[in-house]
Amino acid sequence: MKKTNGFSLLLILIFLNTACQAQVSELATATSIPSSTPLAFITATLPATQTPPASPTLAIPPSATSSPPIEGQTTTQVNVRNAPSAGGEQIGIIEIFAKVEIVGRDSSSDWWMILYPESLTGKGWVSAEFLQVVDASGVPVISIESINAPQVSTAVSSSNTGEAVSTSVPTQALAVASDDGDSEQNPAVNLTLSEISILYFEHSSDLSAPEGDAEDWVRFSLVGDAGAEKIVSVILDSAGSGKLSLALVQNGVVLQKWENLDFARHQMQLYLYVGAPYSLRIFRESDGTIAEYISYKITVQLTK
Repeated sequence: MKKTNGFSLLLILIFLNTACQAQVSELATATSIPSSTPLAFITATLPATQTPPASPTLAIPPSATSSPPIEGQTTTQVNVRNAPSAGGEQIGIIEIFAKVEIVGRDSSSDWWMILYPESLTGKGWVSAEFLQVVDASGVPVISIESINAPQVSTAVSSSNTGEAVSTSVPTQALAVASDDGDSEQNPAVNLTLSEISILYFEHSSDLSAPEGDAEDWVRFSLVGDAGAEKIVSVILDSAGSGKLSLALVQNGVVLQKWENLDFARHQMQLYLYVGAPYSLRIFRESDGTIAEYISYKITVQLTK
């Protein structure tokens, strides 16, 4: 009986030992990491760099195609200037009834830009009032921002860099009339008035004091029998600072004189006789202390 109990106890101990080993084996198997499981790697990335936006591309406007010159003809002797203004510097003279090639105009269409090889730029400006043009519709407008204005440099601080930036500011200056080189013996205009050929002529120019051209001369003759009476109309228009004077001269003798004419239209009707030529002297009597500039137009017309 004791042997049976001892054997039974041995069997129980063997069973319990086997069960414990099986449980430990299951736990080990459950907690182990399978070899097939992939490892995850985290790669460090740099922060994105700030890429500046692309600068806008400026579209370059196509160059304006140059229009062919338009032909014109002077109706009187005219001054050629370097700017579309009576205050522009005179760079030449074109005779009456001369052909010119027009390549531009100012925004008001008061001045024409013409081809003028005698100038440094090859171009010049003449008053549209003294040009006859058949069709001016194709003449382009020339943009002029500043006419005969000297540039004065000033320093302006830039808000971005704080550096001084040089800019140009136009300032006004009184013009000086160029000396035409005319005189009583060598007038700017010398024409013969006739009911058949030339009834009138116009002349435009400028004077200044105390510097510049102080006087101009125009001369005209009358067609007809010696001693016959003719009626001639003289119209003077002027603008600027100062006043003009006008004198009628024949053979060096002053026949009549009109002094200190203000800036308005002055019309004189003259009763003249066919014979020696007549001269008109347009001048400014200055005391030499005040700067003056005057532009004018004089029209001489045979009325009867």
